[in-house]
Amino acid sequence: MKPIVLLLVFFTGFMYSQEEQKSITVFFESNDFSINKEAETALNSFFSDEDITISTIKIDAYCDDIGSLESNKTLSLKRANSVAEYLQDNFNLEADSTDGNGEIEVNPLVENIDEIRKNNRKSTINITFSKTPKKVTSSLLTTYSGYKKLEDNLKIGDKILLENIVFKGSLTHFVDVESAEKELVKIANYLTVNPEVSIEIHGHVCCISKSFKDARDIESRKNNLSETRAKKIYDFLITKGISKNRMTHAGFGRQFPIPNTEELLNKRVELLIVKL
Repeated sequence: MKPIVLLLVFFTGFMYSQEEQKSITVFFESNDFSINKEAETALNSFFSDEDITISTIKIDAYCDDIGSLESNKTLSLKRANSVAEYLQDNFNLEADSTDGNGEIEVNPLVENIDEIRKNNRKSTINITFSKTPKKVTSSLLTTYSGYKKLEDNLKIGDKILLENIVFKGSLTHFVDVESAEKELVKIANYLTVNPEVSIEIHGHVCCISKSFKDARDIESRKNNLSETRAKKIYDFLITKGISKNRMTHAGFGRQFPIPNTEELLNKRVELLIVKL
């Protein structure tokens, strides 16, 4: 049994070695616990990354040494809870711990005491996470047999992958606008030539944990990235003369990952044939 135990220990260590750690510090005004714009920017910049999976979040908050020990303890806990509520409301993330550690004492004789106290009014968020490698070595069209092409003999229920539609991280903007629009014009031409066809546009995202319903769209500031990406395609096809009566759009987050493929390839948009 000992070799098996050693193997399990090694494997467990290997898994955890893939995780990274990051610390984000946000600062507060004196006697305040609200999240300001600068703090929002710091939090959104990291937690909006759809290519990361969060393992743990630990929040420690502090105060300066102005005021009583009891009031500073209470204020520091409010600061920790304020950050936790922001992560819950904006990213559907739950902190593993939120601790208010009260005041940080400062020698009253130091010259820069005001600056030190300013830096002590803070919450520190310690995050353990893993990041999906960005290298993609294969295509869903070659690794998954569930897709059809426009030139195939299509039937109701068939799905078409928009393979050249690649979005920038956490946005609805195309990485290569020319290639994306060329692909969409091809779809629009097909629908124009086949006016009896109706479609559903399905958006999917990758690389989010089970605590997420969807990835976060930086611009909408909501967890609806798969939905807004699907609507991006819908809106484009309308500009090409395709009637909205022939199309619907929906986002499915990461509810339907493609089996046995690279995780990053689950960031995709599909067309479902619903009427011929």
